[in-house]
Amino acid sequence: MPRRLLTLAALALVGLTGCSMPAPAATPTAAPAAEEPSSTPSPEPEAVPADLVVRGGGVELYDSDGALVGSFVWADETETALEVLELAFGPAPTPGLREGDGTHYADFATYDFSGLIYFTAVSLEKPRTEYFLPSIVQVDTGEPINGVSIRTLDDLTVGGDVADVLAASPPVNYPDPLGTAYLFDAVDPTKIPLLDDFTDMVAVMVDPDGTIMRIVAPYQSRQLI
Repeated sequence: MPRRLLTLAALALVGLTGCSMPAPAATPTAAPAAEEPSSTPSPEPEAVPADLVVRGGGVELYDSDGALVGSFVWADETETALEVLELAFGPAPTPGLREGDGTHYADFATYDFSGLIYFTAVSLEKPRTEYFLPSIVQVDTGEPINGVSIRTLDDLTVGGDVADVLAASPPVNYPDPLGTAYLFDAVDPTKIPLLDDFTDMVAVMVDPDGTIMRIVAPYQSRQLI
């Protein structure tokens, strides 16, 4: 082959090998999957007061699961007791006044929660912890107040029957203007029935027809007058 043709053929071969081959089409990448929204835990429901128990030594408030959510004893300051009662029954009413007798009983500020009255001694001449009756709770209804039921440790409620009272074997009872006061839940059982000493208890007042009319605490295991 003539030299000129060889040269042209060589140039043509070089030109072919120097050309860029078209790049292969890019394979589309899959879009990242959207993240699942994180689940927000539901807030725990607040405890709802359901059951107020009147004891010989004070008051206990439980929620619907049976957990204790508040309590006070008789010598606690008024503000402490009202916090528990307001948690159970709502805002405290405007207080009234029950005057004492000038000897055994002090003056009491009274808070009437429409079925339960809280009495708290005022103008004491000595510390509340040294006074024999620093506060009182009186229950006159067997219906729930603000959805909260009221009972004794023995499950006695206003409106109940004397048969339930007697089945609980009250160790002490006294005549009462409503009929008979049966006493339960002594703070110090060793002081029953000592005639020269007393302890706080819960009194269940039963009328002559055998119906529980009232619950009062504290009530002394020995009559003072």
